[in-house]
Amino acid sequence: MLPLASMFSHEFLSTAFHIPSLIGLLGTMLICAALLTPLEYIFPAHDQPTITRKGLMLDFSYWFLTPIVTRTITSIVIMLLLYLIFSLTGKAIDKSLLDGFGPVARQPLPVQAFEILLLADFIDYWTHRMFHKKLLWDFHAIHHSPDEMSWMSSARVHPINDLITRTCQVLPLASLGFAAHAIILIAPYLSVYVMFLHSNISWNFGPFRYLLVSPAYHRWHHTSDREAVDKNFAGIFPVWDWLFGTMYVSQQLPQKYGVIGKSISENLFGQIIYPFRSRSFKGVTWRSNLKKPCAKS
Repeated sequence: MLPLASMFSHEFLSTAFHIPSLIGLLGTMLICAALLTPLEYIFPAHDQPTITRKGLMLDFSYWFLTPIVTRTITSIVIMLLLYLIFSLTGKAIDKSLLDGFGPVARQPLPVQAFEILLLADFIDYWTHRMFHKKLLWDFHAIHHSPDEMSWMSSARVHPINDLITRTCQVLPLASLGFAAHAIILIAPYLSVYVMFLHSNISWNFGPFRYLLVSPAYHRWHHTSDREAVDKNFAGIFPVWDWLFGTMYVSQQLPQKYGVIGKSISENLFGQIIYPFRSRSFKGVTWRSNLKKPCAKS
């Protein structure tokens, strides 16, 4: 059995949960800036500033907080829970867990990677819907706080939001025996894809728009236009929205983004403590805000 302290070493956590180094994070940012920023200029959905836009420095702060601090905390909590689960079930806890176990782990890594994408996206669909309800909305509202879409704002995630979402995904997948190496195989591409979905790029994927979530599709999830509130929860495969009645497709552009009827701080500390303020914890869902007139986001 792997000692508990070893499970929380930087090497083990970085391998199991793909926590980037500072140099790796800067490299990723430069690559994404080189790829996505020109595309936002060439194929813009909205006529908006890119470099001088509102919230850029806040998003820049989240770019380091979310991958390094938030993900490390999330990973430690998940490892504690996995340690407890596998200890109670008698499963050996060592580095072989990175290779998975049982029939699932005997599949080729690309097959496991696809199955992980499918199952994780299905779980994420329902946890995402859960975050749009009263109890958890104030945590998720941080992600919806930008008034403009930008690939940089994809990292704007409250630590509690990240903790709950990833725990709900990782625990079932790890318990089924999927190899962590399969996750590592797709993690870098998935990270770039998430940034792409939040970009101000007009693409809708044409005939493939019902197969994969596009920036145009995800843009409607972030709108505060009344007709599309609480729609398009899927992160990769729109089929979940189609199956469960939350799909919204339009050839038009959303008129506005942001959170309805709430004022959220534009500084990092203010956003971190926002859900814990007593008046905020009485929060309401978007839907209940729609029952009464509210200020423009």
